[in-house]
Amino acid sequence: MEGSVRKAGNRVRITAQLINTSDGYHVWSENFDRDITDIFEVQDEISSIIVNKCRVNLSAKEHEEKILKAPTQNLDAYTLYLKGLHFYNKITPKNVKKAIEFFENAIALEPAYAQAMTMAAQAYAFLGATGQMQPGEAFAVVHKYSDKAIHLDGSLSEGYTAKGSAYLLYDWKWKEAFESLSKAIELNPVFDAHQLLSFYYRITGRKNEAVDIMKKALKADPLSPIVNKALTDAYMITGRTDDALKQAESLLDMHPQMRIAMELKGWCIGAKGDWKKALEIFEEVHRSVKHPLKGLAPMACAYAKLGEREKALECIRKIEQWQAEEPGVVVDADLAMIWISLGNGQSISSFISMR
Repeated sequence: MEGSVRKAGNRVRITAQLINTSDGYHVWSENFDRDITDIFEVQDEISSIIVNKCRVNLSAKEHEEKILKAPTQNLDAYTLYLKGLHFYNKITPKNVKKAIEFFENAIALEPAYAQAMTMAAQAYAFLGATGQMQPGEAFAVVHKYSDKAIHLDGSLSEGYTAKGSAYLLYDWKWKEAFESLSKAIELNPVFDAHQLLSFYYRITGRKNEAVDIMKKALKADPLSPIVNKALTDAYMITGRTDDALKQAESLLDMHPQMRIAMELKGWCIGAKGDWKKALEIFEEVHRSVKHPLKGLAPMACAYAKLGEREKALECIRKIEQWQAEEPGVVVDADLAMIWISLGNGQSISSFISMR
């Protein structure tokens, strides 16, 4: 499915086309010129047309179901929600924080907007898991938003995804995490749920299952940056470095300036033994952060692996300075990676996969 959207005033033109990927044949294409206030009806109309084109592969029950349920009737709130998704999918702390602003503004306009709550919850989970916010504070918000979203609409898989992230990444309630994430996937194959379930498999020692579930997710959505990143992580943790590097390069092909993709490639190259080349990539990542005290942990690990201990220690000092200047950040994982690299050379892939 391919398409584009152009907006002029209160009018929107949507161009959609359905292509057979095996031979490039255009099964169907059409333009839709509509008033933007009817955007949900247009989405449902397009979805119904596509289903009819694929009717041979659908059951009678699926023919009868309404394809789209409008998440809100407030178009301004919906627009803010879409902007939030745009920034959330960039997978950087700065952009995720910006996404939260849009999601919470959408909630302010529409207090019963369950989908916006679920995405705000997942964004806070990202900040709490990556040390950009105190975990206790972040995951308290995750629980608050996900509980309210599930109460408002128990059919939203994203609510269970967010709830599962809190159980998994902070509460360490493995049974509850597995149940919530499995429920999310049962309701709808949301790829954030696959990513978190893959991490659950990794930390419980089921590494092959961690890879398999992300390969399944990638097959369903090969362009998702989150899915590609999570599959790279899964390959790394299972020691399939060549596969991880190939996946990281694929992500970079799609998003050449994506910082996390650059960093993943550096880790893969370092794991294969070329820490000098990895350092060059990490230096580029650090420059892209545009802050002298941030993005230093990968560089420090590379310095340590190359035997440049003083440079690694200088990175530690800068990271500690950053924490002193911004007490809300948590740098424990960064420091642990560096000290392990300076020590006995144990694997740091488990730390990498959380970044």
